[in-house]
Amino acid sequence: MGKITATVLAVLLAALNCFSGQEKIFSYRSFNPEFEAMKRFAKSGVNTVALFPANTHNSIGGKYSQYPDVWEWFDIYNFDSLDRQFDDVLSVNPAADFVCIVDLNTPIWLSRRMAMLGYSMESDSFTQLSNAVANPHWRKAVEDYLKAFLGHTEKKYGSKIKAYLLACGQTDEWMDYSRYFSARFKSQRWKEWQEGRGISPVGVPSLERIDSASFENFIRDPKTEGDILNYLEFSSDIIASTIEHFAKITRQNISKDKQIGMFFGYILQLDYKRLVSCGHLCYERVFDCPYIDFYVSPGSYNDRKMGQGSGFMCPNGSRMLRGKGWLHEIDHRTFSSKVPHPSVPVLDSLWKTQAEVCAGLKREFSLSIINGASLWCFDMFGGFFDSPDTMALIEKSRKLWERYASLNADSAAEIAFVVDPQSAVYINDNSRKCVEPFLRMRTKLNAVGAPFEVYSFGDLDKADLSKIKLFIFPAMFHLTKERKELLEKYVFKDSKTSLFIHAAGISDGKSLDVSRVKNLTGFEYGTKGVSVKDFGTYKIAYIGDYSGATSEAMRSLAEKSGVKLYADFGNPVYANSRLVAVHTADGGEKTVRLPRKCSKVVELFSGKTVAENADEFVYKFASPDTALFELVD
Repeated sequence: MGKITATVLAVLLAALNCFSGQEKIFSYRSFNPEFEAMKRFAKSGVNTVALFPANTHNSIGGKYSQYPDVWEWFDIYNFDSLDRQFDDVLSVNPAADFVCIVDLNTPIWLSRRMAMLGYSMESDSFTQLSNAVANPHWRKAVEDYLKAFLGHTEKKYGSKIKAYLLACGQTDEWMDYSRYFSARFKSQRWKEWQEGRGISPVGVPSLERIDSASFENFIRDPKTEGDILNYLEFSSDIIASTIEHFAKITRQNISKDKQIGMFFGYILQLDYKRLVSCGHLCYERVFDCPYIDFYVSPGSYNDRKMGQGSGFMCPNGSRMLRGKGWLHEIDHRTFSSKVPHPSVPVLDSLWKTQAEVCAGLKREFSLSIINGASLWCFDMFGGFFDSPDTMALIEKSRKLWERYASLNADSAAEIAFVVDPQSAVYINDNSRKCVEPFLRMRTKLNAVGAPFEVYSFGDLDKADLSKIKLFIFPAMFHLTKERKELLEKYVFKDSKTSLFIHAAGISDGKSLDVSRVKNLTGFEYGTKGVSVKDFGTYKIAYIGDYSGATSEAMRSLAEKSGVKLYADFGNPVYANSRLVAVHTADGGEKTVRLPRKCSKVVELFSGKTVAENADEFVYKFASPDTALFELVD
């Protein structure tokens, strides 16, 4: 046997643990004690409940929890309130078990107390996360609470708890809304961070400089804005190190059989004034944390309407490479959803009819099943899943999830969507253009009619790319010599096509130069239309402006690159080697094309055989609809 490096061995062991040791979770969640809904879910076979004993107020000023706070003062805890939250669920469903969400955010009393001690801008983790986590007094108080909380729950409810999920920051999703403001402790940590990297310390860049960029007010120049790039990296690092710290404490204080989860990695969702500033670009470091087993996000907020493709907010391929789990939050508004406050808008993506609810839920369940993800149905403020038809579908979907979500199935993706946090940090998220590379690009790819996988650039040397025929690099700004060599070794080969967009390769890590775009792609920066150059063993395509990177253009490139198109244009597709799902808004007869000839094809929601000895078939979709097909060889 050849030598196996420690890194490769760690990845293999992590993957083995993820797919053979970790239990996947199908669960119910609500902010409110919706006991009748819990009964309906229990009757449908869903016994796992996500419990959130929150101490803090939400983004519209209301309390997350209807129960009294557990954390009342320094070293004073109302564990009777905590017990009541567990016991109330158990009284409704004695078979219930739990995902316990631990609220690490600052209670109002702690914020006020720290303000009196002179820490007013470094205490409220909900709005000033990076400042709070830099404050040693805040960290000590939260550590003490976390240990006391875990000590109680493990002793009294340990046999009922499957997982702990650590929550902090804006909306409890570890998002930093400080907009780069640095109070006293954070400024000191910034100085130490620079010294630790051999950088001569400079002060915190002004918000005026941070909110602009040298190139088109979109991309920062490392030559003149290097201090800003460093500061943005530091502002993410301080959050990542805090996550690692609290995850380690949690692992040390719970039994080995329990999982630890975290909301994180939203590079495909965070948008204007959030893409960089919220601190999620350090997701690779957080994904590598040995104490965390799974990550969580809601389904994409920009792809929720009928006919859109949904999706996870993180690079799914990268988290799978690390052997980490994923929990998909299905929190999509339905026609029966309760609204807690007049300020909560009626979203355009609201599922307005029972047909839309069924098609949408089948889409979300299919996404989870095909990607082997855990999930919870988030009945946010109640009423989301009140309909009998909805509950019947949830029961059917749970059975399918239990049967198919743990299948040992390979990815069917022949398109790799490559995101890059090291390039993303160059982006001025005060520019409206910041939504183009990741958020809108995923929406466009959902319409191509073929499955795709999302990877981080830094994982190209670890992923199995043998099936990939088309790479899409929407923001490949940072291209050092070493990174170019990575492309040459793993991407520019085997007749594969690579699509670069906008200012690809503009920075070598030291300066910006638009001539580097031509050095990488063969085309001048800003060249209009879709340009393709054949380099013999590989092809490079270039689109000079994001507006030109349409769904139609990418479908055409995919087809010319030999990518299997499963469905007609506009129909989102998810697939692995055993399952294919197709979603549609308009319905009607549609041709579904398969990657191979199958002896039988079964639509799983209906249980009907829809084709035999076929590599394509015509299926009549409802309007709207999602179908999940099992491919039987």
